[in-house]
Amino acid sequence: MDLPRRAPCLISFAQRKGGVGKTTLAVSVAAELAARGVDTALVDADPQASACEWARPGNLAFPVYGMPLDREPVAMWARRVREIDAACVVIDAPPHDRAVGAAVAISDILVVPCTPSGLDIESTGQTLGIVRAVRERRPAHLDVLLVPNRVDARTLEGRQVIDELRGFGEAVAGPIGNRQAFVRAFSLGCSVAELAPLEKADLEVRALADSVMRLRPQRLASRPAANFA
Repeated sequence: MDLPRRAPCLISFAQRKGGVGKTTLAVSVAAELAARGVDTALVDADPQASACEWARPGNLAFPVYGMPLDREPVAMWARRVREIDAACVVIDAPPHDRAVGAAVAISDILVVPCTPSGLDIESTGQTLGIVRAVRERRPAHLDVLLVPNRVDARTLEGRQVIDELRGFGEAVAGPIGNRQAFVRAFSLGCSVAELAPLEKADLEVRALADSVMRLRPQRLASRPAANFA
């Protein structure tokens, strides 16, 4: 007798403010999880469809589904996301309150990128305000991971950003630098691991994936991926 399909582990990359690198980190982490044998898919929920554009050349080793959050009720969108046949679904959420609320409501892990900007720090605090409000209403535990993005931890500014993020009381990942490799990977439609293996961008993404997997090790176990070609 066939066992019922287990719901995927949902990992959302969300932030109230745009321009913080959500798409870059979502695609990069999805690629790293897939490379580790985790059956992974990505949902591009942003009407700008940057992740879909990244996937257009067909070089990514996981499927990317364009499912904009502005075209249907959240409940219907959430049901379609949960029905995706994958062990892990990474969601690239658009930068507004409705999308952040939807991501918080359905996800197992929320990844919040933040660049070294006062506006981004303020927006991160507002995003976590949404997290706290939704956490009070949802029965399942939600893990939150803050990511200092485009940060040089060797500088005073970089260290200050990391310290400010730690002050929010959530888990904080290692910093991601402002790497040109991410721009080149997007233009070629591939992952940074394929473009520049073992270089700084790749190593930072691997460390970020480690941080994500530690939050839900059993849910992110390896599983053969379905053929999406």
